[in-house]
Amino acid sequence: MVCNSESTVHYALCYHCDLLSELPAITNHYKAICPRCHTRLARGSLNMKRDTIIYSVCALTMLLLACCFIFINIRVVGNTNNLNLLNISNILYQDNYVSLVLVFVLFVLVSPVLLLIIQIIVCSELPLSKFRKRDLMILYDKLQHWTMSEIFMAGVLVSFVKLTNYGDIGINQAFWAFCLFIIWQLKSTITFSTRQIWDEIASNNFVKTPLVAGRIGIRQNIRLCLCCHAILPAEQAHCPRCKRKGKLRERDKLQWTIALLITSFLLYIPANLFGIMNTLFLGSTSSSTIIDGVIYMWQEGDYPVALVIFTASIIIPVLKIIALTWLCYFVLVIRRKTRNECMKMSRLYKMVEFIGRWSMIDIFVVAVISALIRNGELISVYPDIGAVFFAAVVVITMIASHLYDSRLIWDRHKG
Repeated sequence: MVCNSESTVHYALCYHCDLLSELPAITNHYKAICPRCHTRLARGSLNMKRDTIIYSVCALTMLLLACCFIFINIRVVGNTNNLNLLNISNILYQDNYVSLVLVFVLFVLVSPVLLLIIQIIVCSELPLSKFRKRDLMILYDKLQHWTMSEIFMAGVLVSFVKLTNYGDIGINQAFWAFCLFIIWQLKSTITFSTRQIWDEIASNNFVKTPLVAGRIGIRQNIRLCLCCHAILPAEQAHCPRCKRKGKLRERDKLQWTIALLITSFLLYIPANLFGIMNTLFLGSTSSSTIIDGVIYMWQEGDYPVALVIFTASIIIPVLKIIALTWLCYFVLVIRRKTRNECMKMSRLYKMVEFIGRWSMIDIFVVAVISALIRNGELISVYPDIGAVFFAAVVVITMIASHLYDSRLIWDRHKG
């Protein structure tokens, strides 16, 4: 970390391990790392607002183009079926799979668009009151974990392999526009600094007593606001900056995490027993489960695709449930913890947070194939009830991981 010693010193309370650190001004392209758990606390960006606006506008423009033109098409027995991004939700809705419509619309289209619009508004010179800016940043905090545009694109690429069994695939301009949208969206997300925007609304330190860097917050009777990352007195229930209610530790949410894990495990059973996709061929209907799809791809020699589907649909959900259960056990049962143990658990939690969304690949594969293969009694593909159960498993496990308070990992740490 490169700092300017003449700058005013700010403090940051790590949201993963609760260690208080000093944050002098950070020069461009450098970042501050928590010395205890190695979580990134802040990043220096000289032209953050300008760059964020440019990337966000470019991303929205590409998404608009991707929605206005044909995304992909397929030629099946002399018939050409064209697919527009917006048609996917219409076809799923006509099949009465409203839950899958919500998954696609909210996670692939609405959430990314809202995040980009919020970034443009708060980074622009619009005469926006601090209260309006605060409300937008609260919404940003709620939505930022639920964008899945890049996961949808991965699902599209996987579906190409399956679609080659039905006919000839055509890639159109909207496909490349959507690829550019994902690139610009990721660039804007990486560039955007929520800490800088919140600091413009109000200072992040609401503690009147002197703070000691290098000590954990709970021993200094201070806590972190999990929304805006303000430093507050432990007894203060509501954050003055974002108005969110919080506690010194969100230990009661551990019960919610366990309950959601049990729910996701119970839903995972029918998700694998029931089919996720129905194929109508010459008037005869056949259903295929997740395992059936993996076996079929493996037998066809598409080993990479089979491994991708097996990893995303079988390994990741199971490992995520096991990992979160282990994390809950570590917090509830293990009383004295070494730094090495806490570091391993912290890394495990970060990995769970990162990979959890990628299980949605199979749902997007089903959505693309079922929206594109529609040729009446000749050959048509429809989603099945197993896809709904599986989407519910992914969403519920994501909520469970978000509710888990990772600071509990480091409590009772030896030294």
